[in-house]
Amino acid sequence: MSLTPKQARYAQLVASGLDYHTAAIDAGCKTHDAARKFVADMAKRPNVQAHIEKLKTVQAPAVNRTLAAEQHETPLEYLKSVFNDASGAYTPKEKISAAIALLPYTEAKVAPIGKKEGEIDIATERSKSGRFATLSNQGDMLSEMYQ
Repeated sequence: MSLTPKQARYAQLVASGLDYHTAAIDAGCKTHDAARKFVADMAKRPNVQAHIEKLKTVQAPAVNRTLAAEQHETPLEYLKSVFNDASGAYTPKEKISAAIALLPYTEAKVAPIGKKEGEIDIATERSKSGRFATLSNQGDMLSEMYQ
């Protein structure tokens, strides 16, 4: 049984690393409900599944990944090598997963200022000028006025 163009496009997208639902929408399903039904139907069709497996073996060359894992001393170095790999040994989905795993190590999460720190900052600002200025800051204000 031959594949329809929609089925062939779906198989190609799944083999390239897209998830099933997104591949169904990109293949031509108009709604999410139609895509869900299409994915369920494609999972039952052995000719489509065989075509996906054939495309995966053609697209992904056989690479011994265990040797690449043994070359790195830390998991962080291994994730960096997977993310930066240009040889085509890893699928885009695997590279994205490695990038997500690396994110906490490279980008700091900026936390909001807490209640106590905010109150301290406000008090410091108020003590520098105006009616509530401390004695040391008042001296600076008076010297500025007389100059």
